[in-house]
Amino acid sequence: MVRASRLLAGALLATGLVVTGAGAALASHGPNGGGGSVDPNAHPGQLKAQITFVKRPAHPWNSRITWLAQRQRADGTWKVLAQDSWRAGSGLPGGSATNSCVKGHGWLPNGRYTLRQYDDYAGNLIHGRAFRLADKRCANGTLREQLFIHTEAAAGNGQCANRPGDQICRWEFPRINDYTSHGCIKMSPADLLALTRDYHRFFRPGIRYSTAKVSLLVG
Repeated sequence: MVRASRLLAGALLATGLVVTGAGAALASHGPNGGGGSVDPNAHPGQLKAQITFVKRPAHPWNSRITWLAQRQRADGTWKVLAQDSWRAGSGLPGGSATNSCVKGHGWLPNGRYTLRQYDDYAGNLIHGRAFRLADKRCANGTLREQLFIHTEAAAGNGQCANRPGDQICRWEFPRINDYTSHGCIKMSPADLLALTRDYHRFFRPGIRYSTAKVSLLVG
């Protein structure tokens, strides 16, 4: 009887963790069914969400960005409320796209970032929907600044007129590879809108929440 109980406990532990990400674990959550017991350390109803940028060194401009929102149950497990995934890119061509210590050229350093979401960011180069990320130092100590998740759009989230050449106010993929960036994360306008809508289900624009509530994980 004791042996059977131990085997059952082992089976439950083996199925109690789901891991997503590239290489090392980037996110984890408990089983979707819940165990029904009560965990005195749990905070039932607590919400947490994570955006994850999964780098693809062989294809920097065909990497993935995912969204996962969860709510904790009384037994300590986490119920998945929403999850989604889209194409995203980061870095510029020329040999340094995957070097996170090259300012204005390489993709983002690995790690966790706080973020602030804007419905219509009014920057010099970036307009429309965007997530402003915290600054972060790369492995050699270089400080990476002015980091965003964004697209190419005009003010008000519109698209400017189609003219020759690459325009920062118009998404022109696949004629032009608009997934390239000066180190930010780039998404198509439609995909960024989908991510923003997912975010708005649980969080408000213009607020920088703690990483315990919502964050970006790059890896």
